[in-house]
Amino acid sequence: MTKKIFNSNQFNSLFSMHNKVVAIFGGTGKLGEEFAKTLSNYGAKVYVLDIKNKTKKNNETFYLKCDVQKQSSINSAFKNILKKEKKIDVVIYNVYSKPNNYYKSFENYQLKTWKKVIDSNLTGAFLVSQTAIRRFIKDKIKGNIIFLSSTYGVVGPDPSIYEGLKPRKNIYGGRFALNTPAAYSSTKSGLIGLSKYIATSFGKFNIRSNVLSPGGVYDYQEKTFVNKYKNKVPLKRMAHWSDYNGAILFLSSDASRYMTGSNLIIDGGWTSW
Repeated sequence: MTKKIFNSNQFNSLFSMHNKVVAIFGGTGKLGEEFAKTLSNYGAKVYVLDIKNKTKKNNETFYLKCDVQKQSSINSAFKNILKKEKKIDVVIYNVYSKPNNYYKSFENYQLKTWKKVIDSNLTGAFLVSQTAIRRFIKDKIKGNIIFLSSTYGVVGPDPSIYEGLKPRKNIYGGRFALNTPAAYSSTKSGLIGLSKYIATSFGKFNIRSNVLSPGGVYDYQEKTFVNKYKNKVPLKRMAHWSDYNGAILFLSSDASRYMTGSNLIIDGGWTSW
């Protein structure tokens, strides 16, 4: 019998991001920064696009301003990247909005707040992916679009983990207790549907689309909430920001080359119940 020898170089090449250009929309937050750092470390040239104006360059990571609610701004962002790189291989959509009164209860939720969340979380995803697909087809690129959803795009939030939390003044206007608004869950579900549509409609052009659905991340929330959340997770902890780096590398690289229309759930087992 011939002994099989593990070829580490061949394995590593599956996850290599060398010669790949990645555009991360909504990349200045903690999760976006983790993604940018990980993909850059594996060889990608990364462009972070956000409404926040950052002009710094960090190794192979570049920052550009982009408002995903404006087609002209999206066009400009793509144009600026393509001037330098001639192609874009991977587009990651990680934009979400928390406008004023974001945490109001469902019964009192304002339509203008709902529309703002829909516009940034879902309509922006449509505009960015539509623009990307046009470029992929025109340039004959095996494009890859990844949307960031959530476990709350898969299952409904558990109201019990929010019970007893005290209303607190926050930067999103007013004094509200922590909760998961319906606008958030609705848009995150919508991203899963959008990804499946892209997968079935544009697979013939070698364009892939998948979703990454993270679970809750520990970010200094109230102790009562953290304890309740941990008790519902089989692994008995909330996620760290870095827990999703392996998943985004897998989805962005050739390691997932035969994967499209899928939703990769990384939640410590939250949705296993």
